[in-house]
Amino acid sequence: MAATPGDAPPTFEQLRWTAPGSELALLSAQPASCLASSDPLVRSGRALFGVPTLLGGQAAKAGLSCASCHINGRDNPHFLLSGVSSAPGTADVSNSFFSAARGNARFDPVVIPDLAMPGKISRDVREKALEPFLRTLIVEEFGGAEPSASMLDALATYVRAIRRCNPDAPVARTLSDQLRGIDDGMVGSATMLERGDAAGVRLSIAAIRHQLGLISERYPGAGFVGERAGLLSASRALQAIEEGGVDGNSDIGPALRRWKGDFDRRLVPRLQRVEGRSLYREDRLARALR
Repeated sequence: MAATPGDAPPTFEQLRWTAPGSELALLSAQPASCLASSDPLVRSGRALFGVPTLLGGQAAKAGLSCASCHINGRDNPHFLLSGVSSAPGTADVSNSFFSAARGNARFDPVVIPDLAMPGKISRDVREKALEPFLRTLIVEEFGGAEPSASMLDALATYVRAIRRCNPDAPVARTLSDQLRGIDDGMVGSATMLERGDAAGVRLSIAAIRHQLGLISERYPGAGFVGERAGLLSASRALQAIEEGGVDGNSDIGPALRRWKGDFDRRLVPRLQRVEGRSLYREDRLARALR
């Protein structure tokens, strides 16, 4: 069984901003991910897109990332945050909850856009309009730290690569989603190391650790104590690598690759073996949410 009697109900970070009654829909399905390219810069941007630390401020404290509203770069019809949303699938990003810098003293939520569709900002790489727009979102609308040029380049490259899928239908959430996110974070770390961007490396490592936390949520209860312990140990090992010195440390790349090799060899097969008993299984998830 995924849990035993007396286990505490599972907790999911995403339910902090999910409309009541939509919990199962959000946690069991998602828009399919389709990208124009799998270039390392696209993957680096996708990793940054999914980490709350990028936005900073109240958003980061709540666990919100760009991907919270734009799942796989698309939309999120289940998003509902008190004081920020007027209805599911809407958000007021000029709300002082996120940042006083852009708070307009009006409650004016808008429908969360699907980034696979044309928007008000040109995606033409020659115009370079997307990078300053993303910078404004991060720094002014959300109160985040100033992103580096490399981070903005990666984020803009990812957004430009988002496409609709054919068929454009929801797909199940699986362990492979988070494992892909970890792979993206590794690619992002290497990309930022090549560019000498210490802040980008730190954020890429944070993205990996965030994915480890999302995996842990799916393995609750007494039946998965070992799996959660392994995930916690892996996260702490990443923290130690980062704290060992990102700035100017030529050893961090090899250390990250050793970490990934150990993670893939020791923990991934174990998680995959018991995925069918975890809360990635929709029927087990539905029972746990009752």
